[in-house]
Amino acid sequence: MSKMIWNACLAILLLASTSVAAWSQERCSVDVLKGSYIFAGRGFIEAIEPTIQRVHYGVFIFDGAGKLSGKQSSSRGGKIGREKLEGTYTLDADCTGTLTLATVGYGNPGFETHWDLYVTEDHKRGHIVRMDEGNMAVRSFEK
Repeated sequence: MSKMIWNACLAILLLASTSVAAWSQERCSVDVLKGSYIFAGRGFIEAIEPTIQRVHYGVFIFDGAGKLSGKQSSSRGGKIGREKLEGTYTLDADCTGTLTLATVGYGNPGFETHWDLYVTEDHKRGHIVRMDEGNMAVRSFEK
């Protein structure tokens, strides 16, 4: 009986160490995001225009080295826009990071928005949450 328990414990330890080893090989870094990802998002800028909803759809193009570009179509309370995007991103080993976006040709030159970034283990999908005070926005993207 004790030999059976010992064998079961050994099997569990082997499975756990295999899972950890596999996880460590699948770690994230900026190079796992490369190519085009379609996105959709919603938000509000409460401090500037309370209750005016904003909707954005577009594409992020990640370069695999920490920079991104793209474009979006947006509706800000019915005001339609088409903008180019530029930015940078970081990605830690646990597939979380940050993203900074600038909308080229819209708003104040040099104005950036700041986001927390979460990427799925397969690196095909992700979510960003805006972290600028007074703003509520989310976007989801997928390859």
